Amino acid sequence: KEMKVALFQANTKDNATKENIERYKQILTNLDKDTDLLVFPEMFTTGFTIDTDYAEEMQGISLEFLKQIAQEKDIAVDASIMIKEGEKYVNRHFFVTKDKVEYYDKKHLFCLSKEPRVVSKGEKELIVEYKGWKIKLLTCYDLRFPMWARNHFSQDKGFDYDVLIYVASWADDRISNWEMLLPARAIENQSYVIGVNRTGIDKKGYTYKGSTIAIDYQGDTMSRANDETEEIIYATLDKDALKQYRDKFPVALDWD
Repeated sequence: KEMKVALFQANTKDNATKENIERYKQILTNLDKDTDLLVFPEMFTTGFTIDTDYAEEMQGISLEFLKQIAQEKDIAVDASIMIKEGEKYVNRHFFVTKDKVEYYDKKHLFCLSKEPRVVSKGEKELIVEYKGWKIKLLTCYDLRFPMWARNHFSQDKGFDYDVLIYVASWADDRISNWEMLLPARAIENQSYVIGVNRTGIDKKGYTYKGSTIAIDYQGDTMSRANDETEEIIYATLDKDALKQYRDKFPVALDWD
């Protein structure tokens, strides 16, 4: 069983929601027809922000756009948006299909920004099931916390998940950490890892080369975006190959 994932390394313009959506629509006219899952970066319509003026309600245009893509193309779409819920704000990572909207609220809030002062942290992990795959959603800074990404295995239930998705707004000054930790998560969890980061320059002058990447269960690169380029790259994940590898090298039996 295969799943084709499209990784959209977007050159997000800060606080330009409508403009970003219009551009994405144009680019998506060329999306491969056999795509199963499309993944955007963190806060894909605003860039990473803690300016609550740019937060949206659940009925906002960014989530509507995700629903529209899922409906029109009959695929799953994954992205994060800053959401206002009552009096609080969350960095919400969505997984949208034509039938369903599921989400994970980012747990680890970035200590070097004001995110922890503005955004409420999520407490629940989320593993979605889609086309026979189990997929865990995580966001940016979460990557630095291996216990939060931990896969588990039991003889009766099997593995918790098969794919780990990180959406991010990870600047160049620490990009080497992103590039090292993603393969580590794949290896230690015997899982595919999808890491989708933005590119471009934000309003504070931080640069983002991207380093958007799909990694297999052995930590090897399947496909990687070009630096500083807004583009969609593809990776086809193979369920049988994953199972064979896990059976052949049953390290999960020895996990703590």
